[in-house]
Amino acid sequence: MTIRKRLTPALATLLFLLVAVACQVIVIKLFPHVVGKPLIEDNAYILTRIMEGYLIILSLLFAAFTRFKIHFECFTPGKERFKKDIIISSFLSAALIVILVVIRLVQNQFSPEIAARPWFGLYLGMYMRWFYPISAVLQELFVKGIVEDNITASCKKYNKHFSVWMTALFFFVLHMGYELPMMFGAAVLCVVTGYLYEKNKSVWGSILIHFVIGFVPKIIGVTR
Repeated sequence: MTIRKRLTPALATLLFLLVAVACQVIVIKLFPHVVGKPLIEDNAYILTRIMEGYLIILSLLFAAFTRFKIHFECFTPGKERFKKDIIISSFLSAALIVILVVIRLVQNQFSPEIAARPWFGLYLGMYMRWFYPISAVLQELFVKGIVEDNITASCKKYNKHFSVWMTALFFFVLHMGYELPMMFGAAVLCVVTGYLYEKNKSVWGSILIHFVIGFVPKIIGVTR
């Protein structure tokens, strides 16, 4: 009997999540020896790129040998769902940008260093920011079309709250190489976009929000 027949969707999903976390632990342990520097905020982007690479390979392996699936349908939700998804995500993204601008204005009053920063700068050469649009697509495909959809498929009865919060917990743990605020931030982002995804089954709105919250703060000088 093959592995595909032995493992139920639930067991395949659980095994995938455990292996993914185990791989992340290994990568974090080996990081200082491979990179030659301890894992800190300034080089954490390297960890993210490594994580994206091994998760793609892991997803392909599990899709090939188990009942675990890659749901590419998240890219083709249909015209009406896509439209609703983009409208909601655009509204949320605009609200996020307004909040970030307000934060920058407040920061200017208390920090001369921040006040001296330009209000617009792409900084594409810093931390591989040029790759971030692709990264947002890969991460949202992984989180929604792979993890969240497989958690849903493994349940006896559909429960969007269970799928969203279990996915967020997994995403929280997967960011163990970062500081705690970053881990919580990743989980909150996962919850917000998770409910949006469960409503429309479109990954495009999640990609837009992910891009805005990860790329814009640096552009307007909120973060260094």
